Amino acid sequence: QYYQQQLLLQQYYQQQLLLQQYYQQQQQYYSTAEAALAAMAQQRAAKQAQQLQQQYYQAAPQYYQAVVQQPLQQQQTVAITLPADAAPGVSYDFQAPDGRVLSFEVPVGYGPGMQIEVAC
Repeated sequence: QYYQQQLLLQQYYQQQLLLQQYYQQQQQYYSTAEAALAAMAQQRAAKQAQQLQQQYYQAAPQYYQAVVQQPLQQQQTVAITLPADAAPGVSYDFQAPDGRVLSFEVPVGYGPGMQIEVAC
């Protein structure tokens, strides 16, 4: 009976050893799989970044052409002499050289008879 107990103990330890080896293999498998997934995700992110960069550089010349083709408009100003009832905060309409009717507000420090430059 002693030998039988020894045999059972030995079988138990062998099973424990096999289980431990199995768990170690599983851990290695999962850590390898995680590393592979992380590498794949990193490659995918790098590819997406490269595609976005290519799209940007393809779009950039079109943007540059659009900017170059639009001439810079110089801001025009009109000199206006303020009327007799002018006071800071009061709004007036005037006709711009191109025919548009625009408004401006008398700024602080200006009054009747003073001349003001208004952008149009």
